[in-house]
Amino acid sequence: MTAYLRSKLVPDRPTMASVRGRAEVSRIAPTDPARALALAHTIPDAWYRAQALSCVAEHARESSVGSIAGQAIAAAYDCSDAYNTVAVMSWPLRVAWSRGRQACARAELDRVLRLAPEVEPLASRIFALNCLWSGCNAADDAFAEPIWQAILRLCNPDHHWRAARLYRHIAEVREQRQAGSAASVIAAMPEGKAKAALARRFKLA
Repeated sequence: MTAYLRSKLVPDRPTMASVRGRAEVSRIAPTDPARALALAHTIPDAWYRAQALSCVAEHARESSVGSIAGQAIAAAYDCSDAYNTVAVMSWPLRVAWSRGRQACARAELDRVLRLAPEVEPLASRIFALNCLWSGCNAADDAFAEPIWQAILRLCNPDHHWRAARLYRHIAEVREQRQAGSAASVIAAMPEGKAKAALARRFKLA
């Protein structure tokens, strides 16, 4: 999963305290989640704080998972633009789903997808949805289905090379998981050069 992407709309680079804090949280969370949680709260940059809190939620005792995942989601919404929020939400959503908080994860996925059309330029929207799809698909391909539908609506593969590459990536991931599944990705694509190229790649044309 992508660890860091700085929006073109946000020129400030993260503090070293955030970079080092996230790394330390990741190191200690499996063995000392309480100390990791306290450290995660001190991370100043929201992107890194959301990732660190997600890491703690992954290792926390069952009774604390919902609360800590909620804190990670709140941190994601503290990011300075929709681009960063949509992208980094892949972390808490993956953990919430994997730790049995499916109802919360579905509701929060619906909520963050409403932000996706606001992400500009198109290249940034594509990358943010790529991050979101990859994280949620790693948890459960059915959970990631609404993101795939958003990609179909918001990222025409003939309008940007990054979009064409995203469709290819999704087709490859699904094909690897189940032979023949790339065909459904290609069938859902709008008619055009990208669809034709992907069909040839998978020998469907």
